[in-house]
Amino acid sequence: MNHLIETTETQTPLHYVRIAWQSALAASLCLGLPAGLLFWLIMFQRLRPSHVVERLMAILSNGGGFEGTFIIIGVLAGAFGWGIILSKISGYRLWLWLAMASVLGVYLGRQLFWGVYRWLNIDFSSLPIHMTLAIHLSGLVLSITFCTGLAHGLLLQNWRSILTLAFSTSLVSVLAVLLTIIILDQLGLRVGTGNAAMPKVTAICTMAAAITGGMTLGVLFSRYLEKGNLEISSSIQVVSGSKNSSSS
Repeated sequence: MNHLIETTETQTPLHYVRIAWQSALAASLCLGLPAGLLFWLIMFQRLRPSHVVERLMAILSNGGGFEGTFIIIGVLAGAFGWGIILSKISGYRLWLWLAMASVLGVYLGRQLFWGVYRWLNIDFSSLPIHMTLAIHLSGLVLSITFCTGLAHGLLLQNWRSILTLAFSTSLVSVLAVLLTIIILDQLGLRVGTGNAAMPKVTAICTMAAAITGGMTLGVLFSRYLEKGNLEISSSIQVVSGSKNSSSS
């Protein structure tokens, strides 16, 4: 835990409301927007057709949807930016480690999901298309947020923080996806009913997962970081006090 000493020069109380909204905003821009960019462009193209947007959609869809090459590059670049911003929000000074942990978590999460998906080889053809999308989207979000939370927790070198960040972030994000799907369904927006419902639901759910997951991860990471710093500061004060007593 020696690296935690380098994270902050002075200990100041953290304002978790500020951390929550800043983390949510950063996650929406760095994670939610790149992940759902293709689907947002599809909706924009339906509202205001444009040759530029159409060309951009063709580039992004190379490889298909979530697995398009440029989509993956954009998401990983966004994860790197998220790590940098989170280091500023939380006060974690080793920003490069946090940025790399974010990239690694997102990358491994995607790989884990598609690896398990191909290994299980489950036939979803008998299910309604909106249920199939809910399962796929929830599984992908679960895998990415769990691995990202795990990677962030490892930086703190604390087993409780590792488990808490991984499970809490993934749980909150998946619940946000499922709740969003239910709400949109009640509003008449169901995948398979036309009116570009699939890109709309996917884009909104992806953004909801990014906002809630980013907020949860930002607050918990900052909390455990502050707790670790306080424990180190207390230990240093005890050692210093013991040395002063011995010298006197």
